[in-house]
Amino acid sequence: MKRCPECKRAYKDDSFDYCLDDGATLVYGPGNSDPTATAILDMLPSEAPTSLKTADDPSETGGARSSRKLSFLAGFVILALAATFITYRSFSGGSTIRTNLSDGFMAASQPQIRSLAVLPLKPLDASDNYIGMGIADAIIRRISQTGQLTVRPTSAIRRYLNDDTDAITAAKQLNTDAVLEGSIQRADDRLRVSVNLLRTSDGESLWNDIVDVKMTDIFAVQDTVSQQVASRLRLKLDPSQKAGLTKRYTSDPAAYEYYQKAIYIFDSRFDPDKEKALATIELLKKAIDADPSYALAHAQLAYAYAEMATFDDPTEPKWADLVKEESDRATQLDPNIAEIHLTRSLILWSSYGGFQVKAAIRELIAAQQLNPNIGHAELAGLYEHVGLTDLTNRELQRAVEIDPTSEFVKGQIVNQYWLLGEYDQWAAETHRQYGADAGNPENSIWYLLGKRRLDEAQKRIEEVLNQNGDLPHALSGRAILLALKGNFHEADAEIPSILGKQPVQDPSYHHITFDIACVFALEGKSEEAVKWLRKTADSGYPCYPRFEHDAFLDRIRQTPEFVRFMAEMKDEFETYKNEFGEK
Repeated sequence: MKRCPECKRAYKDDSFDYCLDDGATLVYGPGNSDPTATAILDMLPSEAPTSLKTADDPSETGGARSSRKLSFLAGFVILALAATFITYRSFSGGSTIRTNLSDGFMAASQPQIRSLAVLPLKPLDASDNYIGMGIADAIIRRISQTGQLTVRPTSAIRRYLNDDTDAITAAKQLNTDAVLEGSIQRADDRLRVSVNLLRTSDGESLWNDIVDVKMTDIFAVQDTVSQQVASRLRLKLDPSQKAGLTKRYTSDPAAYEYYQKAIYIFDSRFDPDKEKALATIELLKKAIDADPSYALAHAQLAYAYAEMATFDDPTEPKWADLVKEESDRATQLDPNIAEIHLTRSLILWSSYGGFQVKAAIRELIAAQQLNPNIGHAELAGLYEHVGLTDLTNRELQRAVEIDPTSEFVKGQIVNQYWLLGEYDQWAAETHRQYGADAGNPENSIWYLLGKRRLDEAQKRIEEVLNQNGDLPHALSGRAILLALKGNFHEADAEIPSILGKQPVQDPSYHHITFDIACVFALEGKSEEAVKWLRKTADSGYPCYPRFEHDAFLDRIRQTPEFVRFMAEMKDEFETYKNEFGEK
C-alpha cells in the first residue's frame, strides 16, 4: 500500500505513483516496501541492520554508537546501490523500475505536461473500430472535464483510427506534451486492452498496462485508465473532479455499445452529412431504449436533433420539438452535462429559438463551466456576429490551443473578417490559414465587390451561378453588383428570387437580409434599407461595428431612419460589452 506524504490518502493500487489530490509523489506505507528496494536488501548479508536509532539516544553505549555508525553507512550503501540499479535499468534498455526517489528527480527535471492527445485504440478487427473510438472518447471526456489539462477533442483524433501514424508523430502533429495510445482485441465476450502513456519530448513511457476483461467490464477499463493518466501526469484534483474520472452514465453494456457506434459515425457539423446524422439518431435512440436513464445519450441525441434543425433539415420544425424533449430529459437525469448547454445555444441562435443571441452566449459560457475544453469556436462565432472583437480573439486563441488542427476553427478565424466587411484582412488571413490550398480569395465575389472591381465581380458571379445553379449568395451578389452599376430596377427584381432560395430557418438568412439592405442603401432607399437591417439584427446578426463602417451603407448614413436605427444598435451593443466583458 502507498500513501501520500502530504494529505495521507492511502492507495491500495501500488501502480499509482502520484496522489490524485495534490500530485505529491506517493511513498510506501507501514508494512509495505518498494519492491526494488526489497530486491536490493535481499542481496545484502542477513545481519545488515534495517533500522537505526538516533544519535542523541542516552541509552546508547559507545559500542552501540559505533554499531549505529556502521548501520548508517550500510543504509547509505543501500541507497547508493538502489540508485545505481535504477539508473542501470533505465539506460540498459530493460523495463524501467521507478522508486519514489527516481520519480521525484524525473518530475523535477522534466517540463510539466499541459496537453494530451488520447488516440483511438486500434483494434485487430476493423469491425471493432467503434470500441476503440468509444473508449478514447470516454477518456477524453473525463480528463477534459477536470479542467487541469488541455485535451484534444474527439474530432481532432478521429483521423488516426484508420491511420498508421505512430503515436509520437501523431502527438507532434497535434502539438501535445503527452499521448495515450493503445490497442484492443475482442474475442467473444472478452476484451484485451493495451495502453501506453508516452511523453512526446523523448518518447518515454510514463505508464503502460494490459487488461483482460469481459465486455461487460469495459467501464472499469475507462475508470482505471482515466485515474492512471491523472496520477501519472500529477493532476491536482478536487473531490468533484476526482469523481468525474470514474463517472458512469450507464451500466448497461448494450446501451453503451449503441452509444459507442453513434459516436463513431457522428462528427457534428465539422462534416455535415444528413445521412450520418440520421444514422446517429437511430443508434442513440436504441441506446436510450436499452437504458432510458442514459443521460449522456439523451444529451447527444438532443444535439444531433439540433444539427438537423439548424443545418441539415432546417425547414422541418419537428426537429426543434425533439431537441427540447431530449434536452429536458437529459437535464432531469443529469444537469451537469456540458453538451446540454451546447445544444440549447444552437437552438437559441436560430429561428426556432427566436435568435436570442445573448441567451445563446450565456449557454456556451455555462457549457465551459462544466467542461473548459468545449464550445470555444462556437462562442467565437457568436461574438463575431455581434462584433465583440476582443472576445472573439480570446475564444479563437483558446480554440486553437485546444485543437490546432481544426478546420472549423480555421474557418472561424477567417470568417471574423468577412463578417466585419474587412476584405483585405479576410484575404490575407485566408492565405495564412490555408496556404496554397486557399486558391485565390481575391477572386471571390465579396472581395471583388468590396474593392469595386465590378467587371471582375460580374465574371466571377456568372462563373459561380453556371457551376452551382442559383445559389442565394451569388444571386444577392448580383443584386449588389447591379445596384453599384446604377441598374436599380434590375437589382430590385433580383430580390424575390433571392428570398425564394433562402429559407428563414437557414443560418445564412441574416447574411442575405444584410445584402438586401445594402441593395436598397445603394439605391438611396433608406426606409427599405433600415427595414432589412432590422431583419438582419433580429435574425442573429446584430453587428453594430459592421453597420457603422460598411461602405455599401454610406449613401443613407445621414437619413433620420438610419440615424435612429444606429442609435438603438449602439445602445444594444453597449449591453453586450457590459455583460460579457468586452474592453
